[in-house]
Amino acid sequence: MKIVKVETESISLPLDEPAFDSTARWNEFNFLLVKVYTDEGIVGLSDIAPLHGKEMGVFEKIILGKLEKRIIGEDPHNIERIWTKMVGFGSEAYALGRSGAIITASSAIDVALWDIVSRSFNTPLYNLLGGKFRDSIELYASFMGQPPVEKVKDFISDGFRGVKVKVGFNVKKDIEYVKMLREELGYDFKLMVDGNQGYTVEEAKFFTKKVEDFEILWFEEPVDVYNFKGLKSLSKSTIIPVALGENYYMLNEFLKVIEENIAMIVQPDINHAGGLTQVRKISSIAESYNIKLAPHLHSIIGFMVGLHLLTASPNGYIAEYPVYGKRWKARDSILEKCLVIDNGIAKIVGEKGIGVEEKFFKL
Repeated sequence: MKIVKVETESISLPLDEPAFDSTARWNEFNFLLVKVYTDEGIVGLSDIAPLHGKEMGVFEKIILGKLEKRIIGEDPHNIERIWTKMVGFGSEAYALGRSGAIITASSAIDVALWDIVSRSFNTPLYNLLGGKFRDSIELYASFMGQPPVEKVKDFISDGFRGVKVKVGFNVKKDIEYVKMLREELGYDFKLMVDGNQGYTVEEAKFFTKKVEDFEILWFEEPVDVYNFKGLKSLSKSTIIPVALGENYYMLNEFLKVIEENIAMIVQPDINHAGGLTQVRKISSIAESYNIKLAPHLHSIIGFMVGLHLLTASPNGYIAEYPVYGKRWKARDSILEKCLVIDNGIAKIVGEKGIGVEEKFFKL
């Protein structure tokens, strides 16, 4: 089998309501659909998202202008070889480096290759990752912004056992919001908070001190994720586990926060951390340190890949289910064709590959 062509398609899906965190605001979900074709007719799919500022063209240029020519003629089964070939070393990496956009673009190709290979064996992707460690995956509702109590309550009533809300706006108001959620809704659900790097180290320490009694499962990206010294200081100062990963690109970045006991939860994004080839290695390293895997899952195909990985990973913990409005019909109409969600529990139903077909995007 040989790779013969790569295509991309820019897609924008409307949101039911505006979304925001401490650093950005967006009204639509923009992503790039990536298709890798083979001479045997098998097509692998992946996506790059979310691209809040419609940066689809940046990744199209990298994929079609650089990566495609590197992989044409390659056997898609040689995934490790292709990954290294795309990222490059030495002079091969001068133009785009070995982090950031080039890794995101390479991640998309990588995921599509895993889709091709598992399709070629006519089996679900998780079987290439070790088979089923578990039959289903717990989801948590990941809210954009700070939703009203009633909206959070609705998802808990629907069976979601965990919710995540945004902080990082105003530390004192954020504390009051978290306090209100616990006072109104009680403690019979997991509560996570995501700072999106919005705090200073001092603000993050003040926040954790004030909310430690509210049983916070994890504090995600409290400060600048490359302020390793500050993150380590914060991690040592609180009983609330620090979660990191969605904005790291390379294996060595994860290794640093794992080895130095900074992150107690790792959250690699399939889209940004080197695709499945690298993220499964990140998962294995975390497992050896008894650290849980809770991947950042905000794209559509990437969400499904994350479920396959969690299905097969011994340290797989919980899956992020992004909430845009009460029900984001554009996204859900795609996902309901390849998984079943019941009472906040997801089960993969696809019989081969990732389980997502190109026709699902013809809304």
